[in-house]
Amino acid sequence: MPMTTAVIGLMLGFGALQELFVRGIWNGERQPLFIGAAGAVVSALLLLAALAMWRRWTVWPRLAALAGALSVAFHVYAAVGPERSVGMFAMLSGVGIGVALLVQALRSRETRPHVVR
Repeated sequence: MPMTTAVIGLMLGFGALQELFVRGIWNGERQPLFIGAAGAVVSALLLLAALAMWRRWTVWPRLAALAGALSVAFHVYAAVGPERSVGMFAMLSGVGIGVALLVQALRSRETRPHVVR
């Protein structure tokens, strides 16, 4: 799961950076600037969540849940907004990995062993 999250985070991050720099900064369009910046932040959170899952940090379920929820919200908004900023494949990838991260985070909270002292 961490490798899949990292690959999808990188893939979506390249698209977000292209939207940010080419259409947002160089062409001076406002909507792609904000969508690209938000997409870059969401992609960075996906990469951070993948690293946290791989390294088994204690906060990885919260980080994965946050990254998953933001990924779902962002990709649905960017695909349905006034300007379709992401295509169908990017939306399905972003929503799919977001739902998978939310499920993984919820499952880890249920099976976490408790230490009795």
